[in-house]
Amino acid sequence: MAFIPAELAHPLLFNGIVLIASLILLFKSADLLVYGISNYAKRLGLSDALIGLVVVAMAASAPEIISSLTGFLSGQENIGMGTIFGTNMVHAALALGILCFLGKKIELEPNIFTKRRFIMWIALMLPFVLAFDGELSRSDGVILVGAFIAYLFALWKLEGTLGKIKKTVELKTIWRDVFIFLGCFAALMLAGRWLVFSSVQIANYFNLPAYFIALTVIGVGTTLPDLAVELRSLFRARASIGLGDLFGSLVIELLLFFGIVALIKPIVIPLNQVLSTMLFLVAAITLIMFWMNKKELTWKHGLVLVGLYALFLASEIYKML
Repeated sequence: MAFIPAELAHPLLFNGIVLIASLILLFKSADLLVYGISNYAKRLGLSDALIGLVVVAMAASAPEIISSLTGFLSGQENIGMGTIFGTNMVHAALALGILCFLGKKIELEPNIFTKRRFIMWIALMLPFVLAFDGELSRSDGVILVGAFIAYLFALWKLEGTLGKIKKTVELKTIWRDVFIFLGCFAALMLAGRWLVFSSVQIANYFNLPAYFIALTVIGVGTTLPDLAVELRSLFRARASIGLGDLFGSLVIELLLFFGIVALIKPIVIPLNQVLSTMLFLVAAITLIMFWMNKKELTWKHGLVLVGLYALFLASEIYKML
């Protein structure tokens, strides 16, 4: 066994303990979050898919949004860009691949996931098209935020056609579920922050570039709250919440987040650095939308997506060498 220098032993041990404790807190709080949000959806009359697409996705995406926003606004664009692209690559390939593989066969909600797949694909392609000139300007930001609002409106309108949404819900019937959701959201935020901190500290011992750390370590670390929600949804037989969280996170981060940041401060896109990542992400999203026509996702789809993420990771390591 290799000898660990004394000056590294204590920091590595400390950060390793923090990382493990954060993982435990992530999965436990995610379990309770799914419980609370499932009950809220049932009482309000909304489908699991819509709740996952909007409410859970916004909550679980907060760690990566906060991390990347801090990077952009502090002048560390490599951190901000790497975090967003890294987390979305995890969402579209690794996380969904794991979900499909463990779930064996996941039925898709016919009212949202299959009927609106083309609109979802068009919306998710927008930031890549706008970024191809090397910048996301303030006018691009307006377009992205507008597309996000239009997308939400389309989802809400579709949900309303089912006639299940209740006009009024007594506060006393939902306050407990709201309290559980808010408490779990706070726990997810804290656990996600501790996880990123410990992961970055461990990665820094190996002197890895900032963009690569953001793309991989932070990208995976900040996505764990989403993966925790998705896995617990699957195990609770509420897979639509997990899928909604996954697809919703893609839309929120690629449209809403990039749109808001571009409005605050135009984003310079270093195409020579991020082009391969963008192409892998476009390929993953396009594959998913194509498969959604089959009304279900299986373990075979999961293997392909995990393989795509492995290929993406290998290409990034090769670029770094």
